[in-house]
Amino acid sequence: MRYSTISQLGTFTAFSPASADYLRLDPSACAGGEDAPVRTNLEQIPGGDGVYVLPPFDDAQIITLVGDLIITSSSTEAGYFSAQDTLLAALKSALNAAKSARVNLVHGGGTLHVWKYAPIESSYQGALKRVTFGVVVDVT
Repeated sequence: MRYSTISQLGTFTAFSPASADYLRLDPSACAGGEDAPVRTNLEQIPGGDGVYVLPPFDDAQIITLVGDLIITSSSTEAGYFSAQDTLLAALKSALNAAKSARVNLVHGGGTLHVWKYAPIESSYQGALKRVTFGVVVDVT
């Protein structure tokens, strides 16, 4: 999955400059979108040497998304931070919905069904707010 092609996470669609305020994902900081880790089960042979190797299965595919909240709708400091709070609240609302039901993560290669996995964490780099959060892919 190319992180730069993500266009929707549940009800949150502000991933591009087509929105005045949007979440600009940083592909170099995102992780987990390619494949799930492999879960291999090994069982020792009772009373003998070696192990039984059971077929491998995929483990949970956890996708970590990292990006900056870009605000272009306001030219005042108060308006800037208010718009930032509004954008963050919209992202949080979409992720909170993914606690009780799976939501769609739409990207250029298709759609994944995901659940919220990790909380939103944020930090400031000057006035720019960077957010990190995680989702887990539902394969059912």
